[in-house]
Amino acid sequence: MADTTMAGTASRPSLWRRIRSIHPGLVLATLDLIGLGIASYLSFEELQNHPLVCATGGIFDCNAVAQSSYSRPFFNIPVAVYGVFLSLTLFVLAIAWWRTGNYRLLLLHYGLSLVGVIFEGWFQFAQVVLIKKVCIWCESYGISLILRFVVALWVYLRTPNPDAALSEELAE
Repeated sequence: MADTTMAGTASRPSLWRRIRSIHPGLVLATLDLIGLGIASYLSFEELQNHPLVCATGGIFDCNAVAQSSYSRPFFNIPVAVYGVFLSLTLFVLAIAWWRTGNYRLLLLHYGLSLVGVIFEGWFQFAQVVLIKKVCIWCESYGISLILRFVVALWVYLRTPNPDAALSEELAE
């Protein structure tokens, strides 16, 4: 009886092995949904001119960031709205890559997340240096965006021969 229990336990993969077996496209999709949730909340509240629920004090003041001209850099549209579109696009790309295995979709996800990270760098500068206040919601979105970029970069770097993978897909 004890041997049966040990055999059943030994054949079950460890938690770490099960986590490592998750497709990176699903990890990206999860991070994209987290970013989409944050950006959607910010967009809704900003477009309705509602104050943001946020810890204030010291350097933290989400409403000061949201009301600054730097939070609406193009056509008076809040940066969070751009975050919604970016996160939604990245989510679709992650799911499509997971479902098809098309390497170009991963590269597109990587490229768009790189653009997002570059913009996030600019927005960080604007918050700290120009506005002199930081929005914790914006920081959370930025962390999710950086994590998405890092995961996509990690997969790209772990691909044995990315040029060959891309060449094979282009030949199809």
